[in-house]
Amino acid sequence: MRSLAGSLAVAARYLLAAALLVLAAGCDFVVQPLGGSEGRTQVYVAAGKLGAPNAGIICTRIGCVVIDPMLSPALGALLQNQAVAKSRIFWDNLHVQQKERARTQAPPVLYVLNTTFRGTHTFGNQVFDKADIISTTKAKERLEADGRTMREELRDQWKVPGLETHAITSATLTVEGTLTLDTPEVKIQFISVGDCAGEGDAVVFLPGQKVLFAGDVVIPGFMPYFKGRTLTIRHWIETLKSLEKLDIETVVPGHGEVARKEALKQQREFLEALVGAVQDAIKAGKSMDDAAQAVKLPNFSKWTRYDEWLAENVKLVYCELKEKPQAAEQTGGGIGLGLASPGLLERPDPFRDK
Repeated sequence: MRSLAGSLAVAARYLLAAALLVLAAGCDFVVQPLGGSEGRTQVYVAAGKLGAPNAGIICTRIGCVVIDPMLSPALGALLQNQAVAKSRIFWDNLHVQQKERARTQAPPVLYVLNTTFRGTHTFGNQVFDKADIISTTKAKERLEADGRTMREELRDQWKVPGLETHAITSATLTVEGTLTLDTPEVKIQFISVGDCAGEGDAVVFLPGQKVLFAGDVVIPGFMPYFKGRTLTIRHWIETLKSLEKLDIETVVPGHGEVARKEALKQQREFLEALVGAVQDAIKAGKSMDDAAQAVKLPNFSKWTRYDEWLAENVKLVYCELKEKPQAAEQTGGGIGLGLASPGLLERPDPFRDK
């Protein structure tokens, strides 16, 4: 068991790294209640600033659920503190309503849900060492395979501080299909949606609150990041069509502001426009590089990273349409919950000197 002094030392390192992250552009978040005021809702969004990733907190009497715990152990620690604080508010309010005094502490974080393998949404996993971490099988495998590469990219390209304490921490439970956590307060559905923005994507749907935590499947206003993508844009479009059939009022995207259901349509229309433009370029006999230069989407030119990343997205779609002219059938692989054996937890290791 970790000693008190050791735990305090680790906490101090996380807090110092968190302070540096707050000073770094885009590495901060604010926790906001969804569907009600503070103390009257069980659902919160940790909204990333300046395009930083979004996360979620759900409070129930059996324990807290955290969705996508950010891009570093330091931010994961801040999110954990927020989850514990919100759980305490919920717990106290619950007992006030029941006109009795709370005899136990507020429930801790019980589950962490990963909607993607990407480090921007999973590198805070290690902080939640008492919780079960849930992802799809593919997301678990991809995080274990590419975690070190993603970590170096976040450090070198995106200048994210505090990653020297990071350890790749993958799922302890894997899901194919739908896992339902039916708590007394909130029904939580973790839904595997196949390969969309990347391998093994998932969303989290709260039917009672009509809230969808969409991860990187929905990021309207942002050009999709091209690294680590799969050639599955047509399946991504079909997934969005299926999600549009759900009774949703609020969408929490992977990045960007909390939106209404219209965000699903906006994402789909962008992908459809991209596919249509690339199809036209192929019919015109253009090479991949020529298509990347020629394809423009003026209706989406205001989206963040449009100039930098559109061409790379064109190349991905070009490859998919040329190599796989018939859309490959995607399935969720059945419905079930598996024990991930074993989950990877590497030792924190300093980056090698350049």
